[in-house]
Amino acid sequence: MEYLSVKECRSLLRIQSKDTINKYLKALNLFGQAYLSWSEIRQVLELQIFLGLKHGRNSKLRFCKMTRLELEQTFQSYGVDVDARLEALQKIHRGSVPKKPVCIVSLSKK
Repeated sequence: MEYLSVKECRSLLRIQSKDTINKYLKALNLFGQAYLSWSEIRQVLELQIFLGLKHGRNSKLRFCKMTRLELEQTFQSYGVDVDARLEALQKIHRGSVPKKPVCIVSLSKK
Protein backbone atom coordinates (compact mmCIF):
# COMPACT_ATOMS: atom_id res chain seq x y z
CA MET A 1 0.00 0.00 0.00
CA GLU A 2 1.26 3.43 -0.92
CA TYR A 3 1.31 6.28 1.59
CA LEU A 4 1.84 10.00 1.07
CA SER A 5 2.85 12.56 3.62
CA VAL A 6 0.25 15.10 4.70
CA LYS A 7 2.39 17.74 2.99
CA GLU A 8 2.29 15.80 -0.31
CA CYS A 9 -1.47 15.38 0.06
CA ARG A 10 -1.89 19.09 0.68
CA SER A 11 0.17 19.90 -2.38
CA LEU A 12 -1.74 17.45 -4.61
CA LEU A 13 -5.11 18.83 -3.49
CA ARG A 14 -3.81 22.40 -3.88
CA ILE A 15 -4.66 23.28 -0.30
CA GLN A 16 -2.57 26.35 0.49
CA SER A 17 -3.01 26.58 4.24
CA LYS A 18 -1.77 24.14 6.85
CA ASP A 19 -4.74 25.18 8.97
CA THR A 20 -7.17 24.10 6.26
CA ILE A 21 -5.69 20.61 5.84
CA ASN A 22 -5.55 20.25 9.63
CA LYS A 23 -9.24 21.19 9.94
CA TYR A 24 -10.12 18.64 7.25
CA LEU A 25 -8.06 15.94 8.96
CA LYS A 26 -9.63 16.70 12.35
CA ALA A 27 -13.14 16.49 10.86
CA LEU A 28 -12.26 13.09 9.35
CA ASN A 29 -10.50 11.81 12.53
CA LEU A 30 -7.21 11.59 10.65
CA PHE A 31 -5.39 14.37 12.47
CA GLY A 32 -2.02 13.42 13.91
CA GLN A 33 -1.09 10.95 11.19
CA ALA A 34 2.13 11.73 9.35
CA TYR A 35 1.13 9.70 6.28
CA LEU A 36 -2.16 9.05 4.49
CA SER A 37 -3.24 6.15 2.31
CA TRP A 38 -5.04 6.77 -0.98
CA SER A 39 -8.36 5.82 0.63
CA GLU A 40 -7.76 8.48 3.29
CA ILE A 41 -6.73 11.00 0.63
CA ARG A 42 -9.99 10.16 -1.14
CA GLN A 43 -11.89 11.14 2.03
CA VAL A 44 -10.08 14.48 2.14
CA LEU A 45 -10.81 14.99 -1.57
CA GLU A 46 -14.50 14.20 -1.06
CA LEU A 47 -14.70 16.67 1.82
CA GLN A 48 -12.96 19.33 -0.26
CA ILE A 49 -15.34 18.79 -3.18
CA PHE A 50 -18.40 18.69 -0.90
CA LEU A 51 -17.50 22.00 0.74
CA GLY A 52 -17.05 23.58 -2.68
CA LEU A 53 -20.43 22.45 -4.04
CA LYS A 54 -22.44 24.89 -1.93
CA HIS A 55 -19.77 27.24 -0.70
CA GLY A 56 -20.76 28.66 2.68
CA ARG A 57 -23.71 26.28 3.10
CA ASN A 58 -22.12 22.84 3.23
CA SER A 59 -20.15 22.13 6.38
CA LYS A 60 -17.64 19.59 7.62
CA LEU A 61 -20.15 18.48 10.25
CA ARG A 62 -22.83 17.89 7.62
CA PHE A 63 -20.35 15.94 5.51
CA CYS A 64 -19.48 13.67 8.45
CA LYS A 65 -23.15 13.00 9.19
CA MET A 66 -23.94 11.92 5.62
CA THR A 67 -24.13 8.25 4.70
CA ARG A 68 -22.05 6.87 1.84
CA LEU A 69 -25.20 6.64 -0.32
CA GLU A 70 -26.21 10.24 0.39
CA LEU A 71 -22.71 11.41 -0.45
CA GLU A 72 -22.61 9.48 -3.72
CA GLN A 73 -26.05 10.80 -4.68
CA THR A 74 -24.94 14.36 -3.94
CA PHE A 75 -21.86 14.01 -6.13
CA GLN A 76 -23.90 12.37 -8.86
CA SER A 77 -26.50 15.17 -8.83
CA TYR A 78 -23.70 17.71 -9.38
CA GLY A 79 -21.99 15.55 -12.02
CA VAL A 80 -18.84 15.07 -9.94
CA ASP A 81 -16.77 11.95 -10.64
CA VAL A 82 -14.63 11.49 -7.54
CA ASP A 83 -12.97 8.35 -8.93
CA ALA A 84 -11.79 10.23 -12.02
CA ARG A 85 -10.41 13.06 -9.92
CA LEU A 86 -8.61 10.63 -7.63
CA GLU A 87 -7.10 8.79 -10.61
CA ALA A 88 -5.91 12.12 -12.02
CA LEU A 89 -4.24 12.93 -8.69
CA GLN A 90 -2.58 9.50 -8.64
CA LYS A 91 -1.22 10.06 -12.16
CA ILE A 92 0.10 13.48 -11.18
CA HIS A 93 1.76 12.02 -8.09
CA ARG A 94 3.28 9.05 -9.88
CA GLY A 95 4.58 11.34 -12.62
CA SER A 96 6.30 13.55 -10.06
CA VAL A 97 7.93 10.79 -8.03
CA PRO A 98 11.44 10.04 -9.28
CA LYS A 99 11.80 6.48 -10.43
CA LYS A 100 14.37 4.25 -8.82
CA PRO A 101 17.37 3.58 -11.03
CA VAL A 102 17.43 0.14 -12.58
CA CYS A 103 20.68 -1.76 -12.73
CA ILE A 104 20.96 -3.98 -15.79
CA VAL A 105 23.35 -6.89 -15.48
CA SER A 106 24.51 -8.75 -18.52
CA LEU A 107 24.33 -12.52 -18.20
CA SER A 108 25.91 -13.34 -21.53
CA LYS A 109 28.94 -15.66 -21.53
CA LYS A 110 32.18 -14.65 -23.18
